[in-house]
Amino acid sequence: MSDIIKIEIPDMERTIRAMTRGMQHLPGECSAAIARAVNRTLDAVRAEAIRVAREAYTYVPPGRVFDRLYLKKATRSDGTGCLYIRGEKGANLWHFKPSPKLPGKRPSEGVSAKVRRQGTRSVRVRSGWSAPFIMKKRRGANKDGGYGVFIRKDGTRPGAVNKRRGTKNNWKDLEMLFGASPIQSVWASRERLQARARETFAKRLRHEVNAILAGHIRGGK
Repeated sequence: MSDIIKIEIPDMERTIRAMTRGMQHLPGECSAAIARAVNRTLDAVRAEAIRVAREAYTYVPPGRVFDRLYLKKATRSDGTGCLYIRGEKGANLWHFKPSPKLPGKRPSEGVSAKVRRQGTRSVRVRSGWSAPFIMKKRRGANKDGGYGVFIRKDGTRPGAVNKRRGTKNNWKDLEMLFGASPIQSVWASRERLQARARETFAKRLRHEVNAILAGHIRGGK
């Protein structure tokens, strides 16, 4: 699965032909109406994509849901537009409501997490590895909260304790755990987003066209 999703408005040309038949004599205003309708539609789809991700997962990042949401806006000269959504293929498990959330207390069964809102809380268990625990991430790693859920190979332990720097971990014996990325929910809901784009564009373009035609009627043009 790619970590970039491109969303466009389905059946756009057919919708434009059907709704602008009475505006052939107003090419400039018609182009402007299309661009406004496209951009407002993609704004709505962007909001829907964020809603889809928050509905599916408990993911609570410190900032945005996706790494990047980029809207290529339509203009009078180029009526096409699209929404690009980018996200990692996996997200730090620490962002999925871990229990406990901070280092210190280590339940014997290990730290649990709840990834899907409609799912159950569980502990990641892997043969040959310790129970999951919370720990600060390695310096220089992605700074998305400072902590991670880790497991350690059986039979290994942190390195020697330095009085000034604290415990030095053997990172080769550690593995940070990940949950599903919110972008996976967008992949699974692409038909829902495409349907929202098709429906919204038809409504927005109808509104724009009616406003222009009503203005010309009032102005006696």
